[in-house]
Amino acid sequence: MITRRKFLSTGSALFAAALAPGARADEPMGVCQEGRMRLCNGRWLSYHESGHPHGPLVFYFHGTPGSRLEAKLCSDNALPSGIHLVSVDRPGMGCSSYQPCRKILDWPAQVEQLATELGYADTPFGIVGMSGGAPYAAACALKIPHRLTHVAIVSGHTPMNAPGVCPGNQDKLIELISRRPRLGKLAFRLIDRRLDRRPDKVVAKVTKNWTAADKKLVLCNPRLYRQLIDNLNEATRCGPSGLVTDIHLLDCPWGFSLCQIEGVPVSIWQGACDRIVTPSMGHYFHKQIANSELIIDSRAGHVTMLKWHVAEIFARFHV
Repeated sequence: MITRRKFLSTGSALFAAALAPGARADEPMGVCQEGRMRLCNGRWLSYHESGHPHGPLVFYFHGTPGSRLEAKLCSDNALPSGIHLVSVDRPGMGCSSYQPCRKILDWPAQVEQLATELGYADTPFGIVGMSGGAPYAAACALKIPHRLTHVAIVSGHTPMNAPGVCPGNQDKLIELISRRPRLGKLAFRLIDRRLDRRPDKVVAKVTKNWTAADKKLVLCNPRLYRQLIDNLNEATRCGPSGLVTDIHLLDCPWGFSLCQIEGVPVSIWQGACDRIVTPSMGHYFHKQIANSELIIDSRAGHVTMLKWHVAEIFARFHV
Protein backbone atom coordinates (compact mmCIF):
# COMPACT_ATOMS: atom_id res chain seq x y z
CA MET A 1 0.00 0.00 0.00
CA ILE A 2 1.42 3.41 -0.96
CA THR A 3 1.25 5.87 1.94
CA ARG A 4 0.52 9.54 1.43
CA ARG A 5 4.07 10.36 2.52
CA LYS A 6 5.59 8.09 -0.14
CA PHE A 7 3.21 9.48 -2.76
CA LEU A 8 4.33 13.07 -2.03
CA SER A 9 7.98 12.06 -2.14
CA THR A 10 7.60 10.26 -5.47
CA GLY A 11 5.50 13.04 -6.97
CA SER A 12 7.99 15.71 -5.94
CA ALA A 13 10.87 13.76 -7.46
CA LEU A 14 9.08 13.29 -10.79
CA PHE A 15 8.08 16.95 -10.92
CA ALA A 16 11.64 18.04 -10.20
CA ALA A 17 12.97 15.76 -12.93
CA ALA A 18 10.51 17.16 -15.45
CA LEU A 19 11.41 20.78 -14.74
CA ALA A 20 15.14 20.34 -14.26
CA PRO A 21 16.43 17.28 -16.10
CA GLY A 22 20.01 18.29 -15.39
CA ALA A 23 19.55 18.38 -11.63
CA ARG A 24 21.26 15.85 -9.40
CA ALA A 25 19.07 12.91 -8.42
CA ASP A 26 19.98 13.27 -4.73
CA GLU A 27 18.69 16.87 -4.51
CA PRO A 28 14.99 16.65 -3.55
CA MET A 29 12.55 19.32 -4.61
CA GLY A 30 10.92 20.99 -1.64
CA VAL A 31 7.25 20.45 -0.96
CA CYS A 32 5.03 23.56 -0.78
CA GLN A 33 1.31 22.92 -0.63
CA GLU A 34 -1.91 23.45 1.28
CA GLY A 35 -3.76 20.59 2.93
CA ARG A 36 -6.94 19.87 4.86
CA MET A 37 -8.02 16.79 6.78
CA ARG A 38 -11.22 15.69 8.50
CA LEU A 39 -10.74 14.84 12.17
CA CYS A 40 -12.50 12.02 14.00
CA ASN A 41 -15.02 14.51 15.39
CA GLY A 42 -15.97 15.60 11.85
CA ARG A 43 -14.26 18.99 11.93
CA TRP A 44 -11.67 20.09 9.39
CA LEU A 45 -8.05 20.90 10.20
CA SER A 46 -6.09 22.93 7.65
CA TYR A 47 -2.33 23.11 7.27
CA HIS A 48 0.54 24.11 4.99
CA GLU A 49 3.52 21.91 4.15
CA SER A 50 7.00 23.10 3.18
CA GLY A 51 10.57 21.85 3.19
CA HIS A 52 11.98 18.37 2.62
CA PRO A 53 9.21 15.96 1.53
CA HIS A 54 10.60 13.02 3.50
CA GLY A 55 12.56 14.77 6.23
CA PRO A 56 11.81 14.76 9.96
CA LEU A 57 8.29 16.07 10.58
CA VAL A 58 8.09 19.34 12.52
CA PHE A 59 4.78 21.00 13.38
CA TYR A 60 4.62 24.79 13.64
CA PHE A 61 2.03 26.25 16.04
CA HIS A 62 1.31 29.88 15.16
CA GLY A 63 0.92 32.84 17.50
CA THR A 64 -2.17 34.83 18.50
CA PRO A 65 -3.45 36.32 16.25
CA GLY A 66 -2.12 34.10 13.51
CA SER A 67 -2.63 31.26 11.08
CA ARG A 68 -0.71 28.59 9.21
CA LEU A 69 0.64 31.38 6.95
CA GLU A 70 2.76 32.72 9.80
CA ALA A 71 5.29 29.93 9.22
CA LYS A 72 6.30 31.57 5.93
CA LEU A 73 8.54 33.72 8.11
CA CYS A 74 10.83 30.71 8.47
CA SER A 75 9.70 28.17 5.84
CA ASP A 76 12.53 29.11 3.45
CA ASN A 77 14.87 27.46 5.95
CA ALA A 78 12.95 24.17 6.06
CA LEU A 79 14.43 22.58 2.93
CA PRO A 80 18.07 23.59 3.64
CA SER A 81 17.58 22.26 7.18
CA GLY A 82 16.21 18.98 5.80
CA ILE A 83 12.92 19.11 7.72
CA HIS A 84 9.29 18.64 6.69
CA LEU A 85 7.60 21.72 8.19
CA VAL A 86 3.82 21.62 8.68
CA SER A 87 2.08 24.73 9.98
CA VAL A 88 -1.43 24.12 11.37
CA ASP A 89 -4.46 26.41 11.78
CA ARG A 90 -6.01 26.09 15.21
CA PRO A 91 -9.82 25.64 15.37
CA GLY A 92 -11.78 28.59 13.99
CA MET A 93 -8.68 30.24 12.49
CA GLY A 94 -7.61 30.09 8.86
CA CYS A 95 -9.45 27.21 7.20
CA SER A 96 -9.87 25.03 10.31
CA SER A 97 -13.41 24.47 11.58
CA TYR A 98 -14.51 26.30 14.70
CA GLN A 99 -14.68 24.09 17.81
CA PRO A 100 -17.06 25.30 20.54
CA CYS A 101 -15.94 24.82 24.14
CA ARG A 102 -12.49 23.63 23.09
CA LYS A 103 -9.60 23.30 25.54
CA ILE A 104 -5.85 23.57 25.09
CA LEU A 105 -5.53 19.92 26.11
CA ASP A 106 -7.73 18.89 23.15
CA TRP A 107 -4.89 19.81 20.79
CA PRO A 108 -2.39 16.92 21.22
CA ALA A 109 -4.89 14.29 19.99
CA GLN A 110 -5.64 16.37 16.89
CA VAL A 111 -1.93 16.75 16.18
CA GLU A 112 -1.46 12.99 16.41
CA GLN A 113 -4.29 12.47 13.90
CA LEU A 114 -2.63 14.89 11.50
CA ALA A 115 0.75 13.17 11.88
CA THR A 116 -0.91 9.89 10.89
CA GLU A 117 -2.58 11.56 7.91
CA LEU A 118 0.80 12.82 6.76
CA GLY A 119 2.34 9.34 6.90
CA TYR A 120 4.13 9.63 10.25
CA ALA A 121 1.91 7.27 12.29
CA ASP A 122 4.90 5.36 13.67
CA THR A 123 7.50 8.12 13.43
CA PRO A 124 8.34 10.70 16.13
CA PHE A 125 7.98 14.37 15.25
CA GLY A 126 8.97 17.77 16.60
CA ILE A 127 7.13 20.97 17.50
CA VAL A 128 7.83 24.69 17.28
CA GLY A 129 5.44 26.79 19.38
CA MET A 130 5.64 30.50 18.57
CA SER A 131 4.30 33.14 20.99
CA GLY A 132 0.62 32.25 21.60
CA GLY A 133 1.35 28.79 20.20
CA ALA A 134 3.43 28.01 23.32
CA PRO A 135 0.50 26.64 25.40
CA TYR A 136 -0.25 24.12 22.65
CA ALA A 137 3.39 23.08 22.34
CA ALA A 138 3.52 22.62 26.12
CA ALA A 139 0.28 20.59 26.08
CA CYS A 140 1.81 18.21 23.52
CA ALA A 141 4.97 17.92 25.60
CA LEU A 142 2.80 16.91 28.55
CA LYS A 143 0.33 14.56 26.83
CA ILE A 144 2.37 12.87 24.08
CA PRO A 145 6.06 13.04 25.08
CA HIS A 146 6.62 9.54 23.64
CA ARG A 147 5.76 10.88 20.16
CA LEU A 148 8.12 13.86 20.25
CA THR A 149 11.77 14.33 19.31
CA HIS A 150 12.02 17.91 20.58
CA VAL A 151 9.83 20.90 21.50
CA ALA A 152 11.04 24.44 20.80
CA ILE A 153 9.15 27.29 22.51
CA VAL A 154 10.00 30.54 20.72
CA SER A 155 9.02 33.91 22.20
CA GLY A 156 6.48 31.87 24.14
CA HIS A 157 3.77 33.45 26.26
CA THR A 158 3.38 32.02 29.75
CA PRO A 159 0.13 31.58 31.68
CA MET A 160 -1.26 35.02 32.56
CA ASN A 161 -0.20 36.45 35.91
CA ALA A 162 2.38 33.72 36.44
CA PRO A 163 4.43 34.34 39.61
CA GLY A 164 7.48 36.53 39.02
CA VAL A 165 6.57 37.27 35.39
CA CYS A 166 6.56 40.81 34.02
CA PRO A 167 3.49 41.30 31.78
CA GLY A 168 3.92 41.94 28.06
CA ASN A 169 2.65 45.07 26.39
CA GLN A 170 -0.38 43.23 24.95
CA ASP A 171 -1.47 41.50 28.16
CA LYS A 172 -4.05 44.10 29.15
CA LEU A 173 -5.64 43.81 25.72
CA ILE A 174 -5.66 40.00 26.02
CA GLU A 175 -7.44 40.26 29.37
CA LEU A 176 -9.96 42.79 28.01
CA ILE A 177 -10.92 40.62 25.02
CA SER A 178 -11.12 37.56 27.25
CA ARG A 179 -13.52 39.33 29.64
CA ARG A 180 -15.56 40.98 26.89
CA PRO A 181 -15.64 38.58 23.92
CA ARG A 182 -18.47 40.40 22.12
CA LEU A 183 -16.43 43.59 22.12
CA GLY A 184 -13.45 41.59 20.86
CA LYS A 185 -15.44 40.14 17.96
CA LEU A 186 -16.71 43.59 17.00
CA ALA A 187 -13.18 45.00 17.10
CA PHE A 188 -11.79 42.21 14.90
CA ARG A 189 -14.57 42.69 12.34
CA LEU A 190 -13.65 46.38 12.11
CA ILE A 191 -9.96 45.48 11.76
CA ASP A 192 -10.84 43.08 8.94
CA ARG A 193 -12.53 45.89 7.02
CA ARG A 194 -9.56 48.18 7.53
CA LEU A 195 -7.17 45.46 6.40
CA ASP A 196 -9.03 45.35 3.09
CA ARG A 197 -9.12 49.12 2.65
CA ARG A 198 -6.06 50.50 4.46
CA PRO A 199 -3.74 47.65 5.45
CA ASP A 200 -0.91 50.11 6.05
CA LYS A 201 -2.88 51.72 8.89
CA VAL A 202 -3.53 48.36 10.55
CA VAL A 203 0.10 47.26 10.24
CA ALA A 204 1.27 50.56 11.71
CA LYS A 205 -1.03 50.01 14.69
CA VAL A 206 -0.02 46.36 15.15
CA THR A 207 3.70 47.11 15.01
CA LYS A 208 3.60 50.36 17.00
CA ASN A 209 5.16 48.84 20.11
CA TRP A 210 7.47 46.38 18.36
CA THR A 211 11.22 46.63 18.91
CA ALA A 212 13.30 48.45 16.31
CA ALA A 213 14.80 45.13 15.18
CA ASP A 214 11.36 43.56 14.61
CA LYS A 215 10.13 46.60 12.70
CA LYS A 216 13.21 46.65 10.49
CA LEU A 217 12.85 42.95 9.73
CA VAL A 218 9.20 43.07 8.64
CA LEU A 219 8.43 46.64 7.58
CA CYS A 220 11.53 47.02 5.40
CA ASN A 221 10.98 43.73 3.58
CA PRO A 222 8.09 43.87 1.06
CA ARG A 223 7.63 40.09 1.09
CA LEU A 224 7.46 39.83 4.89
CA TYR A 225 5.27 42.93 5.05
CA ARG A 226 2.76 41.32 2.67
CA GLN A 227 2.93 38.05 4.58
CA LEU A 228 2.06 39.86 7.82
CA ILE A 229 -1.07 41.32 6.20
CA ASP A 230 -2.04 37.93 4.75
CA ASN A 231 -1.51 36.25 8.12
CA LEU A 232 -3.70 38.78 9.94
CA ASN A 233 -6.41 38.38 7.31
CA GLU A 234 -6.27 34.60 7.52
CA ALA A 235 -6.59 34.59 11.32
CA THR A 236 -10.23 35.70 11.00
CA ARG A 237 -11.00 34.24 7.60
CA CYS A 238 -14.06 32.36 8.97
CA GLY A 239 -15.01 35.11 11.39
CA PRO A 240 -13.57 36.35 14.69
CA SER A 241 -14.93 33.62 17.01
CA GLY A 242 -11.91 31.32 16.66
CA LEU A 243 -9.44 34.10 17.41
CA VAL A 244 -11.43 35.39 20.39
CA THR A 245 -11.57 31.84 21.78
CA ASP A 246 -7.81 31.48 21.28
CA ILE A 247 -7.22 34.70 23.23
CA HIS A 248 -9.59 33.59 25.99
CA LEU A 249 -7.77 30.25 26.36
CA LEU A 250 -4.43 32.07 26.63
CA ASP A 251 -5.85 34.26 29.39
CA CYS A 252 -7.51 31.46 31.38
CA PRO A 253 -5.82 28.63 33.34
CA TRP A 254 -4.41 26.18 30.81
CA GLY A 255 -5.63 23.06 32.58
CA PHE A 256 -2.17 21.76 33.46
CA SER A 257 1.07 22.79 35.10
CA LEU A 258 4.32 23.26 33.19
CA CYS A 259 6.21 21.45 35.94
CA GLN A 260 4.37 18.25 34.96
CA ILE A 261 6.26 18.10 31.65
CA GLU A 262 8.95 15.44 31.47
CA GLY A 263 10.41 12.89 29.09
CA VAL A 264 10.97 15.19 26.09
CA PRO A 265 13.78 17.68 25.30
CA VAL A 266 12.52 21.27 25.46
CA SER A 267 14.38 24.39 24.35
CA ILE A 268 13.20 27.94 25.09
CA TRP A 269 14.21 30.76 22.74
CA GLN A 270 13.80 34.25 24.12
CA GLY A 271 14.67 37.72 22.87
CA ALA A 272 15.97 40.01 25.60
CA CYS A 273 14.40 43.03 23.88
CA ASP A 274 10.97 41.43 23.42
CA ARG A 275 8.16 43.69 24.67
CA ILE A 276 5.27 41.37 23.79
CA VAL A 277 6.71 38.35 25.60
CA THR A 278 9.09 39.69 28.21
CA PRO A 279 12.36 37.91 29.08
CA SER A 280 10.87 36.95 32.44
CA MET A 281 8.49 34.65 30.55
CA GLY A 282 11.38 32.74 29.01
CA HIS A 283 12.94 32.36 32.45
CA TYR A 284 9.60 31.15 33.84
CA PHE A 285 9.32 28.38 31.23
CA HIS A 286 12.92 27.37 31.95
CA LYS A 287 12.34 27.26 35.70
CA GLN A 288 9.10 25.29 35.44
CA ILE A 289 10.16 22.69 32.84
CA ALA A 290 12.81 20.42 34.27
CA ASN A 291 16.00 19.96 32.22
CA SER A 292 14.90 22.50 29.63
CA GLU A 293 17.41 24.63 27.74
CA LEU A 294 17.15 28.45 27.71
CA ILE A 295 18.67 30.45 24.85
CA ILE A 296 18.54 34.25 25.18
CA ASP A 297 19.61 36.69 22.45
CA SER A 298 20.43 40.10 23.90
CA ARG A 299 19.63 41.83 20.57
CA ALA A 300 16.46 40.02 19.52
CA GLY A 301 12.83 40.98 19.84
CA HIS A 302 9.66 38.95 19.38
CA VAL A 303 9.83 38.08 15.67
CA THR A 304 13.58 38.39 15.18
CA MET A 305 14.22 35.68 17.77
CA LEU A 306 12.63 33.17 15.39
CA LYS A 307 14.05 34.59 12.17
CA TRP A 308 17.62 34.95 13.39
CA HIS A 309 17.80 31.53 15.06
CA VAL A 310 15.64 29.39 12.79
CA ALA A 311 18.58 27.27 11.52
CA GLU A 312 19.65 26.49 15.10
CA ILE A 313 16.07 25.69 16.09
CA PHE A 314 15.50 23.38 13.13
CA ALA A 315 18.79 21.61 13.84
CA ARG A 316 17.29 20.37 17.13
CA PHE A 317 14.92 18.09 15.22
CA HIS A 318 17.55 15.86 13.67
CA VAL A 319 17.92 12.80 15.91
